[in-house]
Amino acid sequence: MRASDLDREARISVLREAAAEGRLTMQEFSERVAGVNSARTVGELAQLTQDLPEQPSYRRPTRWLLAVLGSTERSGRLTVGRRVVCLVALGNIDLDLRQARLTERTVTILVVGVLGSVDVYLPEEFEAEVRAVSILGHANANGNDLARPGGPLVLLVSLSALMGIDIWRVPASWGQRSWRKIIRAIRHGEHLPPSGE
Repeated sequence: MRASDLDREARISVLREAAAEGRLTMQEFSERVAGVNSARTVGELAQLTQDLPEQPSYRRPTRWLLAVLGSTERSGRLTVGRRVVCLVALGNIDLDLRQARLTERTVTILVVGVLGSVDVYLPEEFEAEVRAVSILGHANANGNDLARPGGPLVLLVSLSALMGIDIWRVPASWGQRSWRKIIRAIRHGEHLPPSGE
């Protein structure tokens, strides 16, 4: 059977998890990702992860996140469909999609809120687009943009006041870093290739 882009993303997710656990070196990870991108059939994809543990079942789809006078966090093996709605009032939301299974090629994250923050963490190879109306706040996409044509797209749409809304594109090699360390590293430019490359 011919492999789809979603089949490829599922295999890359398995490889990313294996690299984060130390089962693959970064060179092996890069070589296998290249193999995933050139594979034509589902069988060819399966060969690239046959010596790695399959990911366990994913959670029920995440559709709504609410943070009122507090914080909400979602990470790990999430299932994400066409849309996730984030409602914020004096709170913050952390949504980590690095291990998520996307059921659609395009995911819309709709943020409506006042006095708070929303941070979304993506693999670098996801395309990210921000469409925002921010009053005394900001909405940004940060980090390296290594999106592949036809790959997953995360569209962040927001209407907010006094809020910070950020997408953070996370390098695969940073799998063990905390969210705080990821944000600090990207702000300090640690994700950028050395000068001269």
